[in-house]
Amino acid sequence: MPVLRVIAAAVVRVVLLTVFYLVYVEAISRSDSTDALGAGLLFFLIVVVVALAWATWDGARRGFVAAIVVWLLTGAGVGATVTVAYVISTETAGAFIDELRDGWLFFALLVFVPALPGAGVGGLIHRARRRTPTA
Repeated sequence: MPVLRVIAAAVVRVVLLTVFYLVYVEAISRSDSTDALGAGLLFFLIVVVVALAWATWDGARRGFVAAIVVWLLTGAGVGATVTVAYVISTETAGAFIDELRDGWLFFALLVFVPALPGAGVGGLIHRARRRTPTA
């Protein structure tokens, strides 16, 4: 498990998920919809499905441990970047530390919790591929 590859993989995932968040928020703010709850739930669903599927793919390619490390770093990074973007966009500078702490944990868990079973399934696929048939 090369450390630089794991970090690079996590950075790519953080950047893509953060860009998705920014694009999604911008699209919602430009829409005529007033259904903030539905938009938020749709965002959560998309992030959960993406984390689950991508972690499964990572687990199948890298193995369970490497996939978990990648997604643990990804969860921490997405938690920080999305929360900072939210605090900047809402201009709640007075409560910056509270928002950062609470938002970071929420978004980190939103990414990492569905990635955990995905990495597990992917790790099982990786292990099954590595087995050599006995003849």
